[in-house]
Amino acid sequence: MIPRINGNVQMRDGVICIPNPITIRNDFTEKAVHAFSERAAESGFQSETAENGFISIVKNEVLEKEAYVLSIRKEGIRVEASGEQGVIWALTTLQKKIGQNGSVQAETVTDAPRAVHRGLHLDVARHFFDAGEVKRIIEQMSLAKMNVLHWHLSDDQGWRIESKRFPKLHETSADYYTQEEIRDVAAYAGERGVEVIPEIDMPGHTRGILAAYPEYSCSGKKTGLAKAGGVYRRILCAGADKTYKFLEELLDEICPLFPSERFHIGGDEAPKAEWKSCPACGAKMKEQGITSYEDLQGYFSVQIAEILKKHGKRPILWNDSLESRIRPKDMQMQYWSVDYNKPSAEYIAQGGQWIYSDMFELYLDYPHAMTSVKKMYENQIDLGSCAYDAKNSPLGYEACVWTEQITTVEELEKRIFPRMYVAAELAWCGAGDYEEFEDRLRDEMKETEKRGISITPYKDWNPEGQKRQQEASAFMAAMHAKPSDEEKGEVAESSEMGEDFQKKLLSRFFQEEGKCEAFY
Repeated sequence: MIPRINGNVQMRDGVICIPNPITIRNDFTEKAVHAFSERAAESGFQSETAENGFISIVKNEVLEKEAYVLSIRKEGIRVEASGEQGVIWALTTLQKKIGQNGSVQAETVTDAPRAVHRGLHLDVARHFFDAGEVKRIIEQMSLAKMNVLHWHLSDDQGWRIESKRFPKLHETSADYYTQEEIRDVAAYAGERGVEVIPEIDMPGHTRGILAAYPEYSCSGKKTGLAKAGGVYRRILCAGADKTYKFLEELLDEICPLFPSERFHIGGDEAPKAEWKSCPACGAKMKEQGITSYEDLQGYFSVQIAEILKKHGKRPILWNDSLESRIRPKDMQMQYWSVDYNKPSAEYIAQGGQWIYSDMFELYLDYPHAMTSVKKMYENQIDLGSCAYDAKNSPLGYEACVWTEQITTVEELEKRIFPRMYVAAELAWCGAGDYEEFEDRLRDEMKETEKRGISITPYKDWNPEGQKRQQEASAFMAAMHAKPSDEEKGEVAESSEMGEDFQKKLLSRFFQEEGKCEAFY
């Protein structure tokens, strides 16, 4: 079973037969048992409520938020938890322990996660995946006790949320989720213990917005959706008051769609070239006493945070945003790039909350040649000079899937599975013996395949030698292909990455192999 139990297992004599129907006494809401009942039905078991249920679910407020005690005895099954997430994880554990003949070993399990944030980031802006596929991924996350879906819903290539106030947003991008679909996905996730955190990336990565409403850029010139990955010059204008008015109206519409108390506002890879020649940005800097363009971005982020605050939401930003001395007070930082280690170290030392998503360890869009199963499992958080201790350790892990080069459901699922389960184990209980973990993972993937999910075959989990080198080099070449003539004027200089950059990046992935000239 993955993740491994992060607590104690006390084995008892006997094997228990699960009755059909399964009767449940539940001290929580129906939401806590909904996923269990659906999964049981798929296995041919009906469930119903009863005062003296075979499964008794009781509140134990002494336990931590997601902790649980699962007692399987001849007289019945008892679940103790302080909250509904603990109930969901206990019933998930029970579900995995029930054999095909409906029997389960008598035992008592005491379990709780080591990390409060156990996430998967899913980019649906670069390439769109429908609500049904998002639900399929959420179900696999829940079975692995992952509790956060970070849903990347806008970027240069598209805007994916129906907007009734600004309909050109979704009309321009064509592929999008209706507001009803978004509510449905969030509710489905909630029944499975998964928090859905939306991301509207800003002020950069916003051609999905500006293709529909170019007047909110500095130049106001017409632009289109980006046709490839990369970093683009056209970003939101931080100097014009109308930009903030537009974003406030937009967020007033979007925030109520998501129950989460957190909202990701990006803040990464925002080139400042247009700001530097923009009279409105210059005037705003003078008005606010701002002397750097990084601080202008910080001012922008603070204004967005204030909009979110009235909806009871807390902002998350990528660690690029820490280059500004001006920051939202109640933010969380998501660490993805070593390039911002110095401000990240200062932020962490000051007690700032953060999420670990290092691109060299936890980006699942990279092929297994660059981020193998074994490499992921044996990863130790290493931020170089960015030291931390138990008092300011990360909230947890989040594996990220970007979809510039992922165009089909099969490709998407193969990149996620089995590596998502590695992140799940690291976040729930930490790494143990790799060989033992791999045995459990192979069994888990057999069950995942039975659920109709595409997985990367075992032989490709840990590529070696020439195969590894070729796969990594091909990916990097495609990732940093030169922009088309049509797009060239829109691409920021920093994203025009040539062979030298590719060699540097590959050498960081393959540190154990030293120089990577052999890759070319």
